[in-house]
Amino acid sequence: MKNFREILKSFLLSVILNFFLLINCRGTEIKLFYDIYYGPFKIGESEICITPEKYTATVYSVGLANSIFPYYAKWETWVDEKGYPKKTFIYSKERGKERKRVIYFKKEENNVIYQKLLPTYKKPENISLEFPIYDELSSFIASFYIDYTFYPKTKLPLFIKKSREYVRIEFKGRKTCEFEKEEKECLFIEVFLPKKSELLERSSEVEMLLLKEKKVPLELRGKLPIFGSLVGKLKKIEKF
Repeated sequence: MKNFREILKSFLLSVILNFFLLINCRGTEIKLFYDIYYGPFKIGESEICITPEKYTATVYSVGLANSIFPYYAKWETWVDEKGYPKKTFIYSKERGKERKRVIYFKKEENNVIYQKLLPTYKKPENISLEFPIYDELSSFIASFYIDYTFYPKTKLPLFIKKSREYVRIEFKGRKTCEFEKEEKECLFIEVFLPKKSELLERSSEVEMLLLKEKKVPLELRGKLPIFGSLVGKLKKIEKF
């Protein structure tokens, strides 16, 4: 059942997309809780925390999925006052195997320092790239500054696997959704990621329903060409 690894990795990217929907909450502290479904089966949960200085996303398997293929992943990004990344820490663990990476963004020097810590420690690599540039997390946060009325399609530069790539974001229209037993207006957005994505290996497209009023994703759907779709549904929101 190693397919659960691809499924959960795919949703972790979807989790990260949540942050760009919380851009209007910058300056506050908020936490989102999601249940993750594969068909009718709940296979995981995620927690998302955002503060003015740092964004954190975690995802982990639960229930039968955890028994068959335990998985845990955490992505942390420290940002400056404009939302650009200063430091990124990525960690995952599956069946006892751990992976850990740290990335430093030196915009004054147009330099990125990339280092693998686990499973094998490697020396830091210095990579010269054009700035501004985002990691996969902060790019989605920044993308919500876009006024979709005037810019329904846009691209943002990303640091992915030691190179500069682009994420493509498209506003597709408006839909009626249900939240807390009330009908709400949602924005339907599609996100297309490079094949080099750190987190998404089998799919490059994520669909999102964003609650227009609350600026929070109600539903996230990651498309997996072979296995179908993985869906994340908002369970609750907390401010702290």
